[in-house]
Amino acid sequence: MNRACALIVAILVVVALGARTGLALPPINAAWHEKYSALKDAVVKTYGEESTAKCNVCHIPGKGKKERNAYGMAVSKFITKAKITKIKDDAGDNTEKATEETKKYILEGLAKVENEKAADGKTYGDAIKAGKLPQ
Repeated sequence: MNRACALIVAILVVVALGARTGLALPPINAAWHEKYSALKDAVVKTYGEESTAKCNVCHIPGKGKKERNAYGMAVSKFITKAKITKIKDDAGDNTEKATEETKKYILEGLAKVENEKAADGKTYGDAIKAGKLPQ
């Protein structure tokens, strides 16, 4: 009986931790699409109609979420899952504060990425201003 209870508790802890870390990343996608809403047509043209709900701008479609394109690698230098988790943990039960601070952190990171250079020597910000997807 004690083993069964311990197993159930262990499973619940793993599920709870997995759910918390899994929820840390969608705010990046939502903030990106909000900040760069003018690129929606380019996103749909490149990745398909449903792509705005996915993270295909930074991640390689069809690969695992750890597989990022060059732009995604640049984004990961300035926006980390660990920092988003810390912001949420520091906010405690104050969901509004956590949401506000997470969004601020993400938008600041995206602004920094705009100054990073892509393989073609231009900045990601230049591509975005030209109405092209950063890649």
